[in-house]
Amino acid sequence: MKKINRREFLKNAALFSSVMILPSLATGRVKGANERLQTAIVGWGGQGKSTVNSLLKSPNAEIVALCDVDEVRVKNSYMRKGDKEKFLDKLEKVEKFKDYRVMLDKMDKQIDGVCVCTPDFSHYPIAAWAIAKGKHVFCEKPLTRTIWEGRELRRLAKEAGVYTQMGNQVHTNDGWRTIREWFDSGIMGEVEDIYAWTDRDFGFNTPPKPSEKIPSTLDYNLWLNVSQYEPYSADMLPFKWRGLRKYGTGSAGDMGCHFLDNPYSAFNLGSPFKVVADALPAKDFSWPKASSIDMFFKNKYGKDGIVKLHWYDGLRRPKEIKRVSDKELNDPRARNCIYIVGTKHTMTLNYTGHGVRLTNREAFIDLKKSGKIPPKTIPRNKFPFNPQGDWANACVEGRMPESNFEYASPFSEIVLLNALASIHPGVELMYNPNTMTFTNYPEANKYIRSLYAYRKEFLPSAVNL
Repeated sequence: MKKINRREFLKNAALFSSVMILPSLATGRVKGANERLQTAIVGWGGQGKSTVNSLLKSPNAEIVALCDVDEVRVKNSYMRKGDKEKFLDKLEKVEKFKDYRVMLDKMDKQIDGVCVCTPDFSHYPIAAWAIAKGKHVFCEKPLTRTIWEGRELRRLAKEAGVYTQMGNQVHTNDGWRTIREWFDSGIMGEVEDIYAWTDRDFGFNTPPKPSEKIPSTLDYNLWLNVSQYEPYSADMLPFKWRGLRKYGTGSAGDMGCHFLDNPYSAFNLGSPFKVVADALPAKDFSWPKASSIDMFFKNKYGKDGIVKLHWYDGLRRPKEIKRVSDKELNDPRARNCIYIVGTKHTMTLNYTGHGVRLTNREAFIDLKKSGKIPPKTIPRNKFPFNPQGDWANACVEGRMPESNFEYASPFSEIVLLNALASIHPGVELMYNPNTMTFTNYPEANKYIRSLYAYRKEFLPSAVNL
């Protein structure tokens, strides 16, 4: 495998506004049938714990390095949850780092793949650095913080020939497959509307207050990564950064990646041509605490060739849905839901992809009794709700995982467009995916890339040497 060191990679980088040229890499070393993927995890606290758990259980992977900007906090988190024997004891002898760049330089020959489990804004720089070193990459959702970053990661991974996977558990489940099978069978008719909502809200009403002291265990400079310096605040770490536009992608970026994967994959939605939002007033620093987004797709499954998708967050939900009773719609327990309205029936399912059913209970019972539930014609994933296991297995087998960056980049674009629209409420944003521009509202185009200059030392493709 041809490796590119840090200096060589930087020399091939261009200005932020241009396209980075990455020398073509041969496909990463494919492990033999009796070998295991030697894996490094960046951000092994928080969401990274699920990755640690999955890979420790996987017969196809071995964790050889761990990286986190606050290792002490991570260990304390494991201890509080009673996972010392389950996780920490098994990881005691694994090499630990705070800086992913140092880890990838020092352990270059020992690492086959890298898992990126950090905040949204640092997905791109870490994944890009790993790809530059010829590593297979697993990256948590959403793939990136901006649309441009997602397009670039997709291109870089393709040129490098590495195996990639976004950490979207739902895509490995049956949900989207079942939906497509039902619609292909003719039971549902054509798609009229898709509704999805979450009770999550990550917005801030006031700016995070600077804290007097940075925790001694935290390397705040490394946490900031590509972003420009701003005072540390306990209001945003370790989790509430999701509501800040510099670091996270709001409720859509968090939960939308789960909810919207089902209809996106089932109907091959592609990119919307129009996005319209109604939202609480946006702040310069924060995503709105509640929003309602309408997206319009040209699609063969849609009635009159159009599929309408409606997203709600921050305790919002639709006022009515065809063939759904007011009692069901307003049930206090219905806090995270998906409904798909067809011209013949309306179906609902859990956001994880489980429990597909018709809202008309009698019709659903009749389907089951008469044996007319559509058969499973689409191959199922061997690792349901386990994208990490699927990725490790794929690297060993020498195949590309399902939710690879070719898929994950355009899909993540959907949730990022939702977030973008929420800060321009009331504007019909006409989107051209070929040019990555809003053709009727240039003001929104600046959010496609970034609102700040990246710090060069953390992002190879953003430096000018």
